[in-house]
Amino acid sequence: MNALSQTILSSRVSTSAFSSTTKTSTSSSRGSLQVMAASKKKDVRLQVTLECTEQREAGVQGISRYITQKNRRNNSQRIELMKYNPYMKKHTLHRELKK
Repeated sequence: MNALSQTILSSRVSTSAFSSTTKTSTSSSRGSLQVMAASKKKDVRLQVTLECTEQREAGVQGISRYITQKNRRNNSQRIELMKYNPYMKKHTLHRELKK
């Protein structure tokens, strides 16, 4: 029984040592691949600011601005959306600001 238990124990130790070394080597190579892929990737979604156009013309105090995202590939022109303006208490046209 002692010889049998020693062979089982030694086989467990050798396989666990082998699997831990392979995990370490693969995780380090995966980590370097992920870093390379992240640096080459371009950001498609942009954060844009929308500002009310009717508020300037009306001369009302305050500035109604919203921050949103747009997809660079689908919307190449500036965005125009109807958004709520709390200073004028109605929905007004908001246009994207220049960056």
